[in-house]
Amino acid sequence: MFMQANIIGCLTLLVTLGTAFKEHPHFCIETEPLLLSHIDRHVVIPSEKDLQCHIKATTLTQNEKAVLVDTLCADHGSTTVKRDNHHFLRLHNGELRGRGAQSEVCANGANSVLAWVPYDMVLRNYAAELNPKERLTYIAKATNVEREKTELCHFPHTDLVNAVTDNLFTCVVMIFGDNFYGLEDNINVLVELEPLMYHLRNITYLPWRNVSNSYKMHLGDSVLRNPSGERKPIYGSLNYEFVEKILVNMTSVYQDKKLARLPLLFEHRSSVLELDSDGVGGLDVAEKAYFGRSMDPRSEVKVQVIGQWVDQHREFGADIYEYYGHGLRRYRQPLAGAQLTFVRIDNTEPAFMAPESNNLAKASLFRDHKTDKLKEDPSGNFTEWENAQEEDFDEDEPGFYGWFVVISLLLALAVILGIYLVVRTHSRRNKQRQMYDLANTNVAPPA
Repeated sequence: MFMQANIIGCLTLLVTLGTAFKEHPHFCIETEPLLLSHIDRHVVIPSEKDLQCHIKATTLTQNEKAVLVDTLCADHGSTTVKRDNHHFLRLHNGELRGRGAQSEVCANGANSVLAWVPYDMVLRNYAAELNPKERLTYIAKATNVEREKTELCHFPHTDLVNAVTDNLFTCVVMIFGDNFYGLEDNINVLVELEPLMYHLRNITYLPWRNVSNSYKMHLGDSVLRNPSGERKPIYGSLNYEFVEKILVNMTSVYQDKKLARLPLLFEHRSSVLELDSDGVGGLDVAEKAYFGRSMDPRSEVKVQVIGQWVDQHREFGADIYEYYGHGLRRYRQPLAGAQLTFVRIDNTEPAFMAPESNNLAKASLFRDHKTDKLKEDPSGNFTEWENAQEEDFDEDEPGFYGWFVVISLLLALAVILGIYLVVRTHSRRNKQRQMYDLANTNVAPPA
């Protein structure tokens, strides 16, 4: 009961950790931008992926980031751009998490993960969450196929919250402000993607390991059988499963104060585990235990396999990546001197029960038992162990050896009888010779 309760508790922990985070099912991140030559005005049949992606963000290329910084932050001889403070939206797992200002892009050199989201998607999913009374402008880019060019522009906050979808909507070009784009053009709004968690990759462990043993656990039962007629070693194996628990020291990971305290993704046993904010995670592990012993002929022994829980304290280094969802990750910085603890089963050992021998004295009983089974089941389907027993018993039935013993006894009896007859005949002859000699002694001596 204790073992079952322990396993159920570990599996509950694993299920809880597995459902701690779920990526937004209708939010997609694209890393390849749409080229100007691919944008056309003909009707395009949406693919299944487009139907599932209600919100699609396409990350900026390095060239686009350079143009963005140059347009927003460089001195182009106009004081208007410097006074402007355009904004962008912040998204976390597809959800609106606030807004950022133009000055932030200039301060970090657009080092964050910036992306474009089509205006109609922003209008459907985020406009209702904004305050209509605010007087802001948002950074966007407009693409016109007929003029074969794409330019950075900005549009008013009121057009977004009021859901302007006619020709009144305009996107004004950033620098000169003499070009205007409407909704009939391809408008994309600038957004910043926030990381969901950190991904620890390329993990390397230090050679030292501190191990502390815990209690022992019953892993399963098995049976070793030796159906042959000679003593020999018999081997077996047992499959067992357990939940390996991982405890990462979060203080040792967040040594750099610049790192936000996000959940962790941890690479272990060719899998990526999700750890919660306390650094706790688990993995369902399947192992196999091997055991064996030398056994008497036609014997079997029951086996209980026992494993010991151990705590392995280790120190490791890794590369920290920022994970944004849907497989998008970006290298952040290296990590050294982090600590963790593995709670796993180690040092498995068999516990053999008292052997139950099937010796020759029980052979007839087993044959009668098999005959009864044959009456019940005419198909004659038996286990490999029973068949092996029957074969061994057939080998032990009287054959040439019995006749050899009988013939040997008869020959020995004949030899003894022959010796007896020879001795008796020889004895009679000696007795007759003695009588003849005695008769000769009674004759008178010659005169």
